[in-house]
Amino acid sequence: MSQLPKKILFVINPISGSGKQKNIGGVIERYLDKFKFSFELVFTTHPKHAEEIILQQQAHFDIIIAVGGDGSVNQIGASLINSPVVFGIIPAGSGNGLARHLNIPLNFKGAIELINSYQQPIKMDVAKMNGHCFLSTAGTGFDAHVAWKFSTATTRGFLTYAKITVQELFKYKIKKYKLEINDQIIEVNALAVTIANSNQYGNNAYVSPQSKLDDGFLRLIVIKAFPVYYAPLMIFRLFNKSLLKSKFVDMHKLKKIVITSPTEHVQLDGESLTMKQKLNIKIIPHCLHIIGNIQ
Repeated sequence: MSQLPKKILFVINPISGSGKQKNIGGVIERYLDKFKFSFELVFTTHPKHAEEIILQQQAHFDIIIAVGGDGSVNQIGASLINSPVVFGIIPAGSGNGLARHLNIPLNFKGAIELINSYQQPIKMDVAKMNGHCFLSTAGTGFDAHVAWKFSTATTRGFLTYAKITVQELFKYKIKKYKLEINDQIIEVNALAVTIANSNQYGNNAYVSPQSKLDDGFLRLIVIKAFPVYYAPLMIFRLFNKSLLKSKFVDMHKLKKIVITSPTEHVQLDGESLTMKQKLNIKIIPHCLHIIGNIQ
């Protein structure tokens, strides 16, 4: 007796990245295995629309795929925590941090073929900051400042992000943070304080090369003040997975942390938010079924 095809809902954000995903329907029609899957498409039309779609539709589908960037991935993934529905990604954003960690091909055909061939989903961890979920990274400090500037930029994409990063790096003022880790209080002057579940911000910028998505731990990465002439080396280390070898970087492996930040700006999966200055962060282990490959 043959199995019924699994039902997939593709949730497409038409304005992520360069917008090439507007024509994704034809690519899915061509490459998705119709013996294994039936599918429907829905396009988001306003902020938080993806969350509304998941709330209404998840009971009718076996798999829900985000077609978009890290913001879309965050919204849909967070809406599927502790759900039996399997989550997947067709990356179409500027950074695609979680997709890169999961070794999901960045081309549509390859991403669809991964969906065709997957056997068992990964049970990945998700983290929460003051009740807001993040799948890859969250932070306060320079990464949050760049995310805020990027959110107000008139253009998207990696080049815009890189330009903002370089422009702001040399005028950003170092701030003092209070970290509460395992009943210890540490005060530190830092450029950035990042909490990582996945290994990178996106675009292969490996802020936390040792992070694993399914080990039940977060990594706290503290980038301390460094001389201006070190900036090129720090950027090089970020992209060649050697950031933790720098004497200006501390890493803590933990399940929860409280951070008192002097700024209200934070980033969650690259999206800019404002929050009260006391940040409570914790891990929710093995709560999301996701398609991908991890070592």
